[in-house]
Amino acid sequence: FPCTQIEVTAPALNNMAIAYHQMGSHVDSVAIYKRIIKMDEDDPTNYYNLGTAYEAAKSYKDAAKAYRQAIELEPEEAKYYNNLGGCLQALNKTETAERSYKWAIKIDKRYGEAYYNLGNFLLGSGRVEEALEILDKCIKMKPEHANCLRKHGEAKKALEEKAEAFKSQIDEAIEKAEKMRSRGEL
Repeated sequence: FPCTQIEVTAPALNNMAIAYHQMGSHVDSVAIYKRIIKMDEDDPTNYYNLGTAYEAAKSYKDAAKAYRQAIELEPEEAKYYNNLGGCLQALNKTETAERSYKWAIKIDKRYGEAYYNLGNFLLGSGRVEEALEILDKCIKMKPEHANCLRKHGEAKKALEEKAEAFKSQIDEAIEKAEKMRSRGEL
């Protein structure tokens, strides 16, 4: 049989990388995306895909670097900032993560996933009122977004618990003041 050379194209490699990614073989997926980037260094999607593979492998620092490269090539793509925010959050770079989520929203005011991620971030940071406001916007845009609905419920519950704790503190202070007054201390 004559030996036939097969040209390996970036789209064919991309399909392979996706297959590896879906099978959970993130190391192989990363290797293929790196190969694709060598073929086309100017396509921001290649860096984005590399970032998602790194992120799936929990290599957040490498993922953040890949997302930043995508942003450098295409600074007006909201999903790059949104994913960068997730990596930065995983790396405990909270201020930068929050800015990334907000930048994604600034670029695309209809990008529900960024609202969800920002709301989730704020809730995790104890900023319940802010989280509720952001999650409300997410629900208005995407009422079918199950995770957003769940987080919104968690935020409402946290706010109710916060209000109940505050009420208990006030009740205790009033009770203490009444006891002090009855003893003539006030």
